[in-house]
Amino acid sequence: MIIQNVLLPHRIGRYDVLVDGATVSAIADSIEAEPGVRAIDGTGKVLLPGFVDAHSHLDKSMLGRPWYSRKPRDLNQLLADERAMRSAPDWDAATQIRRNADVMIANGATHTRAFADVDTEIGLSGVEGMLQVREELRGALTMQVIAFAQSGVSGRPGTAELLDAALAAGADIVGGMDPCSYERDPVEHVDLIFELAERHGAGVDIHLHEPGELGAFSASLIIERAKAVQLPRPVVISHPDFLGSVAPDRAARIIDDLAEAGIGVTTCVPSGGPMPPLKALAEVGVAVGVGCDGQLDSWGPFNRSDMLLKVYLLAWRCGFGGDDDLQFAVDLATSGRVMGLPDHGVGEGSAADFVLLPGATVGEAVVGLPTERVVVKAGRVVAEEAADVG
Repeated sequence: MIIQNVLLPHRIGRYDVLVDGATVSAIADSIEAEPGVRAIDGTGKVLLPGFVDAHSHLDKSMLGRPWYSRKPRDLNQLLADERAMRSAPDWDAATQIRRNADVMIANGATHTRAFADVDTEIGLSGVEGMLQVREELRGALTMQVIAFAQSGVSGRPGTAELLDAALAAGADIVGGMDPCSYERDPVEHVDLIFELAERHGAGVDIHLHEPGELGAFSASLIIERAKAVQLPRPVVISHPDFLGSVAPDRAARIIDDLAEAGIGVTTCVPSGGPMPPLKALAEVGVAVGVGCDGQLDSWGPFNRSDMLLKVYLLAWRCGFGGDDDLQFAVDLATSGRVMGLPDHGVGEGSAADFVLLPGATVGEAVVGLPTERVVVKAGRVVAEEAADVG
């Protein structure tokens, strides 16, 4: 495959990009294509690395199902309603995960960190469905599966054993949530999550919805534990919005500690409340990822598995209107560092995982939100015109 006369991020001018098998073999002003090589015209278009949806809940999607009526609820009721929804006789985890993943691919994501809930009511059905879909889509989507204790561990005996079984079955990462405000036993919760990760050589991802100083305290426990162990996969804090509500000097110290411990963060761009200081995190080397969260789930109807839309919303939420700021937002959404993929990008020798969008500049591609997209994974077109081609 050759993509001709295309704009590349962080480069001036337009280039030809030659793909040999699953790898970018050459980038130059002009490349002579040999007979039989598929040529794609990139005139007026931008070639970005494939989007990395660094925080997805594919197993919660209600795509293809009847409309779900929602009303204001607290966290406990949200979780209870969600468990009831997924315990229904007509709920099939693999079907819902696949529906969501197909949309994700069609919209330009080539990688995702996907959470699968684990609790004593649904057992491992979500993890099993996720592993099934990961295998089905292995040529179109690189998926890291996170066995996630959404409903807690200490208050639900048997969940720790299920997490252990999920990691043994093939999950890559173990996930916890709100060690203080939900689990009410932060040291035990953090220790348990890290002990499971150590036992299986897995990564860690802990949701941290806790605000202000409470979130800062939980983060300090995670930082302390991460420094004490050497895990082969990244440690990540999801939803670190507390960093936007503590005093700036306090946030700066925590950010330095995150960088020293090698802990990454992911944001799903909250619609209200504080935003973590993304530029301050990136400036000290913290791996920052962006995710779409859950699409059309029981919590709310607005999220979509569309990382370009998420970049648009991130830029709008943070006031990123300049060209450099829009490029920064795209860089966050295409970074593979939180997945342990530091070389994900468009360069000679890189994997041929990218998305081609209309736009004279990267910024125009973001604000235009084009539906015309060509998605390439491992050197093969896997989606065109916002449709998964299979």
